[in-house]
Amino acid sequence: MPRLPTPLLHRARSISPLLPLLLRTCRDLPSASNELRWLREHVAALPKNTHYSIFSPLRLKVLSTLHKFCLARSRGKPLQYILGSQPFGDVDILCRRGVLIPRPETETYTAHLASLLRSRLPSTRRQGTLRILDLCTGTGCIPLALHALLAPRISALEILGIDISPQALSLSRKNLEYNITNGHLSPKVREQVRFAYGDVLGGQLESSLKGGERGEWDIVISNPPYISPSGFERETERSVRLWEPRLALVPPLPSGDSNSNKGDTFYTALLSLARDVGARILLMEVAGTAQAGRVVDMALSTKDARKRDSDWGGVEVWHDELHTPGESSTERRGLRDGNGKNGSGNGKKDIPVRQVGTGHARAVVCYRGEGGKWLGASGLAV
Repeated sequence: MPRLPTPLLHRARSISPLLPLLLRTCRDLPSASNELRWLREHVAALPKNTHYSIFSPLRLKVLSTLHKFCLARSRGKPLQYILGSQPFGDVDILCRRGVLIPRPETETYTAHLASLLRSRLPSTRRQGTLRILDLCTGTGCIPLALHALLAPRISALEILGIDISPQALSLSRKNLEYNITNGHLSPKVREQVRFAYGDVLGGQLESSLKGGERGEWDIVISNPPYISPSGFERETERSVRLWEPRLALVPPLPSGDSNSNKGDTFYTALLSLARDVGARILLMEVAGTAQAGRVVDMALSTKDARKRDSDWGGVEVWHDELHTPGESSTERRGLRDGNGKNGSGNGKKDIPVRQVGTGHARAVVCYRGEGGKWLGASGLAV
């Protein structure tokens, strides 16, 4: 990490003696200033137009606590672990060490999915409960945000969050109650959202998925571990490596493939599980364009043993910026045959792949049947 320029440190110190501490992690003055403001608010800084003696016990306690937090931040402790929570859509998510911190990019595609469902699903869906399955749920941010956004329009909901980490499951349940207490969620959420243990790669999900009005799940969502071991060491921020759980970031190495793991371990299992539960939409977070391309290829190649064609009617790649008008494009790609050649012309159908939004590729979204209508992609469905 390059050293901070001396003039920048002098300028920061002239504004506040605490800013140089935050610059060690933030690296630029606007970000450091924002974080200092949030930390001051967190420790209940002196109200405006109120003056205390310089030796006031309250003032000294506030300054001591603020300095302690800035020092922790300078050593790489994530801001969300210091503040204790992170806004995510219409809910506030408690953050604790040992559970992955919700990212803004995850919040963006969660809100985008909810917006599509709110606008299209009530008029196109048949009767029954909308069932949503979130795998690798972590803090529970996706199920809780979806409930907050969908419940006012869709009364019959069932959302299940699955995780392998007992610590994550405990925190997700605390987040449910925390948001009821704070008025972000209605008490009805207790009946419609639950969290359960499950091992996606180990296939230990049957008991968790039982119940409900039918054995199918309409939508499967997952933000799985997808960073390669080398990417974790070379590309992630120091605070991520030191503070956040590797279990939630780096998938286990596939057996016999220790030299070529690219972080893709979970996607085959997710595609298979989505097929088994009859999902109409499968949304999987990815790390960027390269991984998105590999996952799209997996989706196009995933099919039931009784079929020659893909399980899916279409695939979309959602990018970080999803609400920019006129930035979507459509391309068609054929299925690959056993020799890795394009499947067009050999009797297999072409599957539409649509790029949605701009910026980094963030999620691969597969759909079929009603799912295409819910996404507004019915014109592209095959």
